[in-house]
Amino acid sequence: MQGQFLRSNRGIETLEAAITTPIAVLVMIAAVNLGMAVFGQQAVQAAAREGARMGSVAQECAACYAVSAAQSAIEATPIVENPEVTVLAPGGTAGSILRIRVSAQIPNFIGPLGALFPGLPAGRFTVSAEATFRQEGW
Repeated sequence: MQGQFLRSNRGIETLEAAITTPIAVLVMIAAVNLGMAVFGQQAVQAAAREGARMGSVAQECAACYAVSAAQSAIEATPIVENPEVTVLAPGGTAGSILRIRVSAQIPNFIGPLGALFPGLPAGRFTVSAEATFRQEGW
């Protein structure tokens, strides 16, 4: 009697595993996806700050230095795709404002399942950040 009971439980355990394994894998992929999106957001913020800071201390062509520094910083990040650096305010004279925007895309591993989750982009996450510094001069 005991052996027959154990055999019948094996089928139930297999069924439970078959149901819970895809859900657990989906939750793990979603956690990795969220982590990549947060990492990408932090990367574009850091690149924007780096670019604006380098441009604010440049004595000539502040916008050129800002774009170059931000582009270098964001391209060093491995998961970021299609980075774009935009100058919103060029700075130039001491005390003027230098503002740049850095935007990029982050891969979305749950893209094909986007229809199941409303609000989730189907292709890639777009992240962007702005940084503002006053132009220094001496």
